[in-house]
Amino acid sequence: MKQVLFGGLAALSMFIYACQGTSKNTGGDTSAVVTTASPSWKLEGTRWKLKEFPANPIAIPPSEKDIYISFVDTSSQIQGFLGCNGFGGKYLATAQGDLQISDVISTQMACPSLDVENALGKAMAATSKYTIDKDLLRLQRGDSILATFTAIQQ
Repeated sequence: MKQVLFGGLAALSMFIYACQGTSKNTGGDTSAVVTTASPSWKLEGTRWKLKEFPANPIAIPPSEKDIYISFVDTSSQIQGFLGCNGFGGKYLATAQGDLQISDVISTQMACPSLDVENALGKAMAATSKYTIDKDLLRLQRGDSILATFTAIQQ
């Protein structure tokens, strides 16, 4: 009887431990920089579709597949699609709006034009902060907006 009770308690303990999940300490909830509460878009867990490069007149060509970025909360990973190539990397965000994107790598498909991909890669490398206003994510370097994205349902 003791063995059954001990085995049951051990199984229950393992189940509770496994259900705790993982988290990262980034200084708080990164939704704190959201300036409008309805709906509440967060940096993590949202697919952000590229809208424009405000300081750079590069046209974003129509495509069958969205050019997007996604921030994965549990692993501090960024991933997305550049228009021809997929990419992945790391990020560090704070509730105050600081954002660093690093170690970005992408596939190396032969593409007819890499203007958008190169511009997005440069914007990610130069990003030092972000802001979220309604359904818009802005990657910024200081007060300069490098790229703007629109939140889309996944």
